[in-house]
Amino acid sequence: MSKDNTITLGGREFPIAPLTLGQMKQAGPAFTRIGIDTPEGVSAQTTLLYLAMHNADPKITPADVDAILGVTFPELKIAVEKVAILMGVETRAVEPGEALPAQPAASATSTGSKSTAA
Repeated sequence: MSKDNTITLGGREFPIAPLTLGQMKQAGPAFTRIGIDTPEGVSAQTTLLYLAMHNADPKITPADVDAILGVTFPELKIAVEKVAILMGVETRAVEPGEALPAQPAASATSTGSKSTAA
């Protein structure tokens, strides 16, 4: 089994396989919710992992993925990145001095007023 086609979770290796086009419909929106700071973000990550793991081993269920014991955040990050690469998502490091992607404001609202400052 190639290391490119495995992920490590809880110290155990699991096979992964590319997603079907139908699964991409689930995976795409999951990428917009990824994060470790909310339950929805972690759920999005486990959805992606489940899809890739299920394609490699159809006996794997979402409950099996949720029950993996001892998963660390670094393992989770690497596993999600591997699935992203399988999907053709390009990842790259932010270069020194390069701005990080903008994050939406938590409660940005417009007052409708315009600034007249020059």
